[in-house]
Amino acid sequence: METLYGVTGTIFNNIFFTESFIANAAQLKRIRVEISRQNSNLTKIKEKMANEAKVVGATAIMNFKYGQRAHKRWDLVFSFKWDTESWYGEGDAIKI
Repeated sequence: METLYGVTGTIFNNIFFTESFIANAAQLKRIRVEISRQNSNLTKIKEKMANEAKVVGATAIMNFKYGQRAHKRWDLVFSFKWDTESWYGEGDAIKI
């Protein structure tokens, strides 16, 4: 764990991830990603989120949340999903 901007978090691909709110940060974009394989991992989620954050010029992602969600029944019927669950990640891309 690292402490930056007065909060703790981790750094991945030069983007600081924290579950906390950072005061005085300029919010650039709300990022939401999903990987429709339950056997994926947090590293893949952070990789996708860090790439999106860099595109908008962000230096950090605050209010970071992640986990697994079950697909809704109609998602399984009407679309191709690898598994019955997906990894997700979301947070606010910010510039400090």
